[in-house]
Amino acid sequence: MIFKLIIFLVVIALIYRWFGGKLPFIDPKPSSTNKEEDHDFGKIESTSACATCGVYITEADAIIYQRKAYCSQECLQKAQQKGDQ
Repeated sequence: MIFKLIIFLVVIALIYRWFGGKLPFIDPKPSSTNKEEDHDFGKIESTSACATCGVYITEADAIIYQRKAYCSQECLQKAQQKGDQ
């Protein structure tokens, strides 16, 4: 009797999956590989501090120069001028 119940549940699960259903113990949520996370209040992006002034900016908006993040062209130019002296 229990064997028939197990077979019945397996058949139901296979039919459910066949029609596009997701089973939580078989199909876990994919892990986030990008640098943004979804939350109830919006997306959270990774941030970096500007190497010159320290203002935090998103990595998408940052100007990357010699492995450092800058918030604007002005900060980048200040850093380049400091390096020339």
